[in-house]
Amino acid sequence: MVAFDLDGTLLSRELEITASSVKALRRLRERGSRLVVATGRRFETAREHAERLGFRNEEPVICYGGSMVRRLDGRTLLRRALDPGLASEMLRWAESRGVHARILTDGEILLPPESAGRPTVLERLRSEDEPGVRIVDDLSGWLEYSGESPIRVVLVDSPDRVEKWLDEAREAFSGRAFVTRSLPHYVEVGALEGTKSRSLSFLCGEWGIDPARTAAFGDADNDADMLRFAGLGVAVGGTEEVRLAADAVAPPVEEDGVARFLEDVLDGCGTGLET
Repeated sequence: MVAFDLDGTLLSRELEITASSVKALRRLRERGSRLVVATGRRFETAREHAERLGFRNEEPVICYGGSMVRRLDGRTLLRRALDPGLASEMLRWAESRGVHARILTDGEILLPPESAGRPTVLERLRSEDEPGVRIVDDLSGWLEYSGESPIRVVLVDSPDRVEKWLDEAREAFSGRAFVTRSLPHYVEVGALEGTKSRSLSFLCGEWGIDPARTAAFGDADNDADMLRFAGLGVAVGGTEEVRLAADAVAPPVEEDGVARFLEDVLDGCGTGLET
């Protein structure tokens, strides 16, 4: 099984996917490998890019950073949601520090009223063609009365400010939630078991695959646990944390790193990826 992060790994900043990447993934399928997308994106946009990569309806996508595994045809295989009370605590923690927070549910992004006064927030989401964006008067109140368990709480701040409070957030929710940085300005908080590595482990069990015979490609801190889990973890460029977690380092996405790495491996051994 081979798992791929999307943004910064297979997707460029302009959301482009190279023809050589599509070809390399097709070669893996022809060798009998199971392929998986493993992304922090919501299912709706993850599916769109997975289809561009040649994924079919029965193939799974790990989305929401590992909190959900869903087939492209919409069937949910695994869902790890946050306790609503814990999510409310996170919102209060963020508010007390002046950190912008939003809630991800299955199909929606819920934003607080102040987002309406910050055009750049809404413009960015719309430019990324994110469906289901909604302004909610009171996020904590919505959690209390909706009866829903959110999939993720996302904290957004300037990169320099994130550096100052990230460790504090991890300590505050240690043992209760998984706190990880997916972009310099973007911190995701999910259930303890809502990680990419746990989702890969689940799929290994479903398919009877030894974790030692898996490979994973990623570039950001939220990929580190997945790279440590895989038999072969490959950092695509990447942050210092993800490089330390990896067994190998490929060129960055701007240099078509995934395709170049896979072409070297496939042309070199002729039998697919083995460790």
